[in-house]
Amino acid sequence: MSIVFRFLVFFLLCKGWVYAQSETDIQLAQHYFLNNEFSKAQVYYEKLYNSDPSKVFFNRYLDCFVNLKDTKGAEKLFKKHLSLNPDDVFLALQFYFFYTSNGETEKAKKIKQDLQKKKFYDSKVFEDFIAQLIKKKEFEWAKQSIEAMQKTIQNYPFELLLGELYKAQGDLAQALNQWLKGLAKFPNFKEKVQQDIGASFDFTEESEDLALIQQSFVLASQEDPENPVYTEMLIWFFLQNRNFDAAYQQVVSYEKRFFGDGYYLLEFGKTCLENDDFPLASSAFKHVIEEGYNRLKEAERWLLKTYFLQITKARKFTPKEMEEVIQAYEKVLDMTPNVNLRSDMLLEFTEILGFYAGKASQAIALLEKQFESAGLTDINKAKAKMKLADLYVLVDRVWDASIYYMQLDEAFKFEAIGNEAKFKNARVFYFDAEFDYAQAQLDVLKQATSKLISNDAMQLSLMLLENYGLDSNYEAMSAYAKCDLLITQHKFAEAFVGLDSILLSFPEAELSDEIFFLKGKAYESQGDWPMAITMYGELVSKDANSILADDALYRMGSIAQEQLKKSEEAQTHFMALIDKYPASIFLEEASQAIRKLRGDKAVN
Repeated sequence: MSIVFRFLVFFLLCKGWVYAQSETDIQLAQHYFLNNEFSKAQVYYEKLYNSDPSKVFFNRYLDCFVNLKDTKGAEKLFKKHLSLNPDDVFLALQFYFFYTSNGETEKAKKIKQDLQKKKFYDSKVFEDFIAQLIKKKEFEWAKQSIEAMQKTIQNYPFELLLGELYKAQGDLAQALNQWLKGLAKFPNFKEKVQQDIGASFDFTEESEDLALIQQSFVLASQEDPENPVYTEMLIWFFLQNRNFDAAYQQVVSYEKRFFGDGYYLLEFGKTCLENDDFPLASSAFKHVIEEGYNRLKEAERWLLKTYFLQITKARKFTPKEMEEVIQAYEKVLDMTPNVNLRSDMLLEFTEILGFYAGKASQAIALLEKQFESAGLTDINKAKAKMKLADLYVLVDRVWDASIYYMQLDEAFKFEAIGNEAKFKNARVFYFDAEFDYAQAQLDVLKQATSKLISNDAMQLSLMLLENYGLDSNYEAMSAYAKCDLLITQHKFAEAFVGLDSILLSFPEAELSDEIFFLKGKAYESQGDWPMAITMYGELVSKDANSILADDALYRMGSIAQEQLKKSEEAQTHFMALIDKYPASIFLEEASQAIRKLRGDKAVN
């Protein structure tokens, strides 16, 4: 073995031993520190600091001195570490706070004077420095530092820092004033200012802050009418306050005054859609179309989407309104020759025609023609086939529908649309009282990646398992499945007669909870929200142990929240679900809904 090799081995062994020893020292130091044995911890942190004077070891070593009330030792350590890091302004500031906390004002004053002479060339370092001063309530020093920097640097939003300073002092009016001043020079910081205002003020209806904010925005806009950022802030404010009518007026004014292309109107319309304000959404999109803005085609598409949601979700329309919607769809579809561009619009249109306008034959004819169109992508063709199958169920061609569902299941076996087709086909067999086959398909779907499909499959499967064997001839279940089909086909009166008959003819079947639930869904389909809640409420009160009880409570909460706009009632239903059914699959959704209803800032 050569001398060089032996030396290398020795070196590596020594290095390994030193590393291991260092690790042991760290562990012992941490152990003693966490157990408040600071004298013992200090021995090890001194050793660690001397070998590696890093920030981590310095702070822990310093903490030992502080906890032992050894101010002289702490001071000596500060001086030593500062000599090693003479340009570290945060270390010097820490030393300053150390002196002030110990009442050594003259020593603190000397450090402060040195820091006041420092030049900041990094904006982030300066921001963090000011943040430290504000945190320690050194407000006057912070203000002086900002004002001093303002004299040397021009292109920097110092007003935003001043806003934070005034906020910390409790002067929100002055903070708001500074933030708005900053926006005049630096409109790109709009979102940052919005975040600051949102975090600083109370936006609830009863808040006294609302008048102050609105007045400040209006005054700023009047003083600088050519600056669009203040109108943008007003729009944002009204949206935060859910004053959509006032926001709409500002958006219209903004597009006109600042030669917009319809972008803000479109974004406003989308926000209205998210909040189920369909009339205002329609007005916004129509305004883009009527004014001939550049985004006209986009507005036309969103207007159709609004019609679709208003009909299928809110279910509020008159025969005259329905005819206007049909004409609007026909007009846009005629002006969109590309089959793939018009595909989604056609699916919406045929759903409206078939399930809400009583024109299923027309809808079926349009979709059957769609298959003949050249250039239609496979996925768009599959969506059209799915919608056509749904319409076949509607007109009682359930086995034609089943063929299409099976084709889609086979072609898209491992995709969401394939799972949806399998579930719908299982329902066809369930409608026909082929419960064994339906159950076999549902068992597969319980593991589906789509939460909606797996939940629906689970619910139907549990209902079958619970009720399938209660009567040897399956008469009650067969009658119930037939009524479910009738409701799917929007034959509500006939379905209700059948459901009431089951209660009279098969009292032993114990299907009352399923019947109340099905009636609730039927009233939802008709847009009769109070009656839907009544039915679900009957279910919960009569059979709190029903497998459908948590679902019923969730639906009651959702209806109260989204359709009736009754926040307190919605929270009551969601809280009941959480309290009574902690294992419910709707637990997460209910919790999120409550946070949203309360206005918790974390909901995003």
